[in-house]
Amino acid sequence: MGAMELDILNMSEKEISKLGPETVRALAEENVRLRQELQVRDNDILSHDQVFDSIVTGSFHLILVMSTTTYEAEFITSNIETAIGVSREEAMKDVRRIGNSFENIEMCHGKEEFYIHRTTGARRQYLTYVIHLPYGRSDRVAVVLLCRTNTARGDLDDMMLRQTQDANRAAGYFLASMSHDFRVPINSISGFVMLLMKNAHNPAKVMEYSHRIGVSCQEILTTVDQILDMSRIETGDTVLESEEFGLGLMLEELSTLFSSLAKARNQTFIFTARGIEHDIVLGDRARLMEMLRGVLSNAVKFTPPGGRVELTVTGTPDETGDTVSMIFEVRDTGAGMDQDQVEMYFRGTIPTNAQSTPGRGTGIWLTRKLIDMMGGTISAQSRPGEGTILWIRLRLSVVNSGTTDFWVQRGVRKMLIVCGNLQEGARIRNLMVSAGVDATSISSGFGTVKMIEHAGSTDTGFDIVLLDEELQDMEWREVVGSIHAMSWIRMPMIVLMSNRQIRDEERRGAGIGYVLPKPFYISALHRMVAEVFEKRSGDVPNEFREGEYSMEGLRFLAAEDNALNADVLKELLEASGARCEIARNGRAALAMFSNARPGTYDVILLDLLMPVMDGYAAAAAIRALQREDAKTIPILAMTASTYEQDIQRTFESGMDAHITKPLDIRVLAGHIHRLRAEQRIGSQK
Repeated sequence: MGAMELDILNMSEKEISKLGPETVRALAEENVRLRQELQVRDNDILSHDQVFDSIVTGSFHLILVMSTTTYEAEFITSNIETAIGVSREEAMKDVRRIGNSFENIEMCHGKEEFYIHRTTGARRQYLTYVIHLPYGRSDRVAVVLLCRTNTARGDLDDMMLRQTQDANRAAGYFLASMSHDFRVPINSISGFVMLLMKNAHNPAKVMEYSHRIGVSCQEILTTVDQILDMSRIETGDTVLESEEFGLGLMLEELSTLFSSLAKARNQTFIFTARGIEHDIVLGDRARLMEMLRGVLSNAVKFTPPGGRVELTVTGTPDETGDTVSMIFEVRDTGAGMDQDQVEMYFRGTIPTNAQSTPGRGTGIWLTRKLIDMMGGTISAQSRPGEGTILWIRLRLSVVNSGTTDFWVQRGVRKMLIVCGNLQEGARIRNLMVSAGVDATSISSGFGTVKMIEHAGSTDTGFDIVLLDEELQDMEWREVVGSIHAMSWIRMPMIVLMSNRQIRDEERRGAGIGYVLPKPFYISALHRMVAEVFEKRSGDVPNEFREGEYSMEGLRFLAAEDNALNADVLKELLEASGARCEIARNGRAALAMFSNARPGTYDVILLDLLMPVMDGYAAAAAIRALQREDAKTIPILAMTASTYEQDIQRTFESGMDAHITKPLDIRVLAGHIHRLRAEQRIGSQK
C-alpha cells in the first residue's frame, strides 16, 4: 500500500481517474488507519514527556532527546534551568550550550563528566547514558544524565529560594487569573442591570437580561468554589471521597448540560462513550464532575459560534475487571494555544508575567491539582486558530452493578431487551445476565409482540421490557400498543430507550412508564428501578413521591442580618406560596420562636454569621427549649461557607441541613420535603 500511495503522488489526474473503486476505497481506509496511528503516536509522545518530567521532579537528573548532527533537541525535562542554569529554550536550539561534552555525546556513554551551573557556579558530577532510538532518523538519541554529586548546602539554599520564587509567581498568576474571572461576570452584571433599568417596560428583555445576570452570577460562584478548593488543597484539607456512583449517569448529566450551553452559543456538542460496561465505580464523583466541567467550560468558552466541542470517553477494563482505565478526551475547534501556553498550563511551567494571559488559569490549575491527587495525568495538544485536544487519564475501581438480591427484591427477574442494533442489544443482555437477571434480547418489533404474547400465556411473563425507540420493522408506538392490547397478561413495566427529550405528555400518551436516555448504562436502570420500588412501597407520602415540592402555606422564621438578603429571601418564599417572618439575629429568632404558640412556624432558617447570637448558638438554644416542637421543627443553615468543619458544626448544633448561599429555592424546597417526609415516616412507626 505504501508503494501505491507513492505512485499516486506522481500520477496525473487522468491516471488517477482510471483507478477502480475497490482501489480507491482501500486507499481511503489505509489513510484513515494511518491518521489514527499518527494520533495514537502523538498521544504517546505527550504521555512520555510527562512521565520523564515526573521522574526527574525534585532532582538534578536530566533526560533529553536530541540529534547528533544538528544538535537540536526534541525534548528536555523542565528542570534543566534548576540543574544546569541553562534555559530550556536555549538548550532546545543547541544542546552544546549545556556543556562541551554534547559536541560528541556518543563518546561519553558510561562516563562521568562535570557540569558547572551557569548562575551559581555549582559543580555537579553526572554519569552519562546515551541510547540510540529505534524509530526515526539514525542520528536521533536519548541522553540520560544522572547527577552523582551530593547536594551541598548552597544548592539547598538555592533550591529553596527558587521554590519560593516559583510559589510567588504562581500566586501572582493565580491572583491575576482570579481577578479576571471575577471582573468579567461582574462587568456583565453591571451592564445588564443598566439595560434592565432602560427596558423595564419590555417583559421579553427583562427575562433575557435576568437570565444572563443569573449566568454571570453562576460564573462568579464557580470561581469562588475554585478558589476555596485551591486553598483547601494547598493547606492539605482536601480529602478525596471514595463512594459508589454511576459514571454513566454523571456523563449523561454533563452531556445534557453542555449540549444546552453549546446550543445557546450556536455550537455543536458531540458526546461519545465506549468501553463503559459496568459503569458503577468507586471514586469522588463531585471532584471528577468538577474537573470535567472545568475543561468543557473552557472548550465552550473559547470556541466561536458555529464551532464544535466533543467529549469522548473510553474505558478499558483490566484483566480481572476490578478496575477500568478511563480516557476523557475533550476536543474543540476554538482559539487554540501556542506551544508556550500548552507548556505553561499543562506541564508545570509557572508564568513569569502574572499579567500575561489571565482568564484561563484558575480552572486549569485546580483541575491539574485534582488529577494529581487522583493519580491521573492530563495532557494537551493545540495550535492557534485550530483548536485544542485534552486528554485526562484516570483509573477507577469497578463496583458490581447490582447483586441478584437487588433485582429480585424489586421484582425484576425476567427482562426483554428490544433493540434494532444487534450488538447493542447483546451488550445490554450480557450486562443484565451478569447482574443475575434472566435477560433476552431481540431486534424485531413483531417478534417482540409474539414473544410477550407467548410468555404471558405460559405465565412466565417479563417484568421489564426495555424498548429501543429505533426499530427496523415496526414503529415503537405500535409495539407498545400491541402489548397493552394483551389484557390477559401480567403487564410488564415498559421502559423506552431514546436519545431525544420526550415530554411527559408524549410518554404517558404512548403508554410508556419510564424513559432511559441512550447510550444505556446499567447504573441508570439501577437507579430507576430503585426509585420505582421506593414509590411502590408506600413508605413515602404522595406529595414527596411525586416530587411536587410546593411550599404553599408553610410559615418560615428566618434569621438574616443582611437587610438586602433578608428582603430577597422573603420575596422568594412568598412567591412560592409561603409566609416568612424575619429576625435580624439569632437571639431575636430565639425570642420569636419562644414567644410563639407551638405549631406557629413550620421551618426555621438560620444564617450562621450574625451579630449578638450566631446561627450555631441559636439552633442549640432552640433545641434546648422545654417544648415538643423545639425538638422536631426543621432547622436549616443558610451560609456561604462550604468548609467541612463548618458543615459538621451545623449538625452538631442541632440543625438538619446545610444550604449554600446564594439560596436556590428548589434546593430549599427539596430539603424541606425530605425532612417533613422523614418526620411523617417516623411518626407512623
